[in-house]
Amino acid sequence: MKTKRSVVWACAFGIGLTAAPHARAAGPGARHAATSASASAEAKPDLGEPEAVAKERARSLFDKGVSAYREARYYDAVDIFLETNRLYPDPKLSFNVGKAYEGLGNLAGALRYYREYLRRVPDASDAKDVDSHVRQLEQTLSQKGIQQLTVISTPEGATLKIDGQAVGITPWTGETFAGKHRMVLELSGYLPSQRVVEVDLHHAQDFTFELGLEPKPPAAKPLPPAPVPEPRMSVFTLSTLASGIALLGTALIVQAAGSSNATGISRTSAVFAGAGGGVSVLGGLMLYFDLNPTHGSATSGIVWDDHGLEHGTR
Repeated sequence: MKTKRSVVWACAFGIGLTAAPHARAAGPGARHAATSASASAEAKPDLGEPEAVAKERARSLFDKGVSAYREARYYDAVDIFLETNRLYPDPKLSFNVGKAYEGLGNLAGALRYYREYLRRVPDASDAKDVDSHVRQLEQTLSQKGIQQLTVISTPEGATLKIDGQAVGITPWTGETFAGKHRMVLELSGYLPSQRVVEVDLHHAQDFTFELGLEPKPPAAKPLPPAPVPEPRMSVFTLSTLASGIALLGTALIVQAAGSSNATGISRTSAVFAGAGGGVSVLGGLMLYFDLNPTHGSATSGIVWDDHGLEHGTR
């Protein structure tokens, strides 16, 4: 086919300025330059610089790639065309990369980029010719018992495993032997996706995967507030208060019994009164803390709560 004899000389940037001289040099293959700009339009580059600057850099690189291809420096041509496409994407550059790979004798590389060209512009004016050449390359590859496949995921950047072995990052293109293979795609934040596919020996294939978002774990429920104990009077408090009252009562009885024989408070009565007063004050303090349990924990500033803890002794 004619496309085998030339590289695409015209690119979306500057067809009016550069296509004519390149087309004359290209001969019959210059019809690739006639591919409409609308058919090859893709997302504009976002490189943090004005579009005009990126366009000019891409044009300069493109000219260098054409020179490298003419001089049969196919390795250089591949690198330059790929860099040009990165700066200013254009589907025809995929065709150029395929031509450069074919010049190297790398038929798998040529097949990959011809297929990419058709994927990017399926309605290209030369699609039938390129597709026919793709079929020839597929048959040549099948004679080795292998075939090419492309794995595309949404979103891109997933790790691809084929038959348990990691082979690359999507979008990925490579070759494998015909038959069934298990593909697994993994991407952080997304659920793993796996599928058993069958590779046709005679035709290259595209396999697409849609990755579902990984569900977010449920929010942790807050711990219930620590229960506040109800105020109550302990047995020790009651006993202390009763003892204090009993001692004070005893002091009164002793004083009353000895008042006819002495003046003032007797020594015995004073002892009972002192002991009763002290015990009563202690009982009063105990009663205060019993009726205000929150003050008991305020001294340490820590509320001990073993709710939800795992104890090593269990």
